[in-house]
Amino acid sequence: MFRLPNLVMVFLTQAVPYWVVLRPALLKAGGIPVMSERTFGLMVAATVLVTLGGYILNDYYDRSMDAMNKPRRVVWGKYLPAGSALVAYALVVVAAHSLAFLLYIDLLPANRWPLWVFPGVSFLLFLYAWQMKCTAVVGNLLVSVLCGLVPLLVLLPEDRPIWITSFVQPGVISEATGVVWLYALFAFVTNLLREQIKDLEDFHGDAACGCMTLAVSKGTRYAQKPAAFTGFTVSVLIALLLLFWHQTDSVSQAQLATGVGLLLLPAVMTTTLLFFAKSKKVYTQASALVKIIMLAGIFLLFRWPA
Repeated sequence: MFRLPNLVMVFLTQAVPYWVVLRPALLKAGGIPVMSERTFGLMVAATVLVTLGGYILNDYYDRSMDAMNKPRRVVWGKYLPAGSALVAYALVVVAAHSLAFLLYIDLLPANRWPLWVFPGVSFLLFLYAWQMKCTAVVGNLLVSVLCGLVPLLVLLPEDRPIWITSFVQPGVISEATGVVWLYALFAFVTNLLREQIKDLEDFHGDAACGCMTLAVSKGTRYAQKPAAFTGFTVSVLIALLLLFWHQTDSVSQAQLATGVGLLLLPAVMTTTLLFFAKSKKVYTQASALVKIIMLAGIFLLFRWPA
């Protein structure tokens, strides 16, 4: 019901870029990071709760489809009253926005970003669960953009230290912010691929309930093409990153080999499976490979210590 592995991924997608990449770069450049352990905890907790609220609302609206696509995972309306999902959603969202307000009080940023970023994302997740999930392409793009926003949030509170230290050690800071943006791009494309595969997996339930995803409106054979193209794009981006590492001797051979084994090979296999897929079982295998890529990417996109 709570998708705990996904929530852990959200946490790691903010924690690793900030504590392993951005914050050390600011300290190395002589800057003073704005966020403390407390403020980072508030930010990541608000992010995780907003995400959880989106999951609860999505499960509420998808009850009939999930009863066909994932009958063993249905909770609302089966084990718990369907209406209680809305109560749970309201409690989670209130808690998330309360934490965002505390974050604003602690940081007092001039642009007041905690007061509009988190409510804005909550509203977009509501639109996705209510209407846009069952649209062709648009819903996939929306949720993928929101996933890409997760690592970028760590840049907002540190905008002034980043600006100041960029004059002191521009190379260090530009590399660190570039890695954070790389996380955002990686989160976007891998989640887009995951969403496209989910639409293929859930074709029968979506079609029965009138959910007009691309797979339903155009057929699975047609929908496999953009999914395979996204898989190919992911493969190319990973290959370019590994090639850059190799040519510049930026990382150790161990990290390079791990990148090939846990990023490039699963991406190529996913693309191949999507190109030739003819059953839901194959889509499920492709989905599992994407999860490996997403998890491995969190620990591979930054340079390991020599």
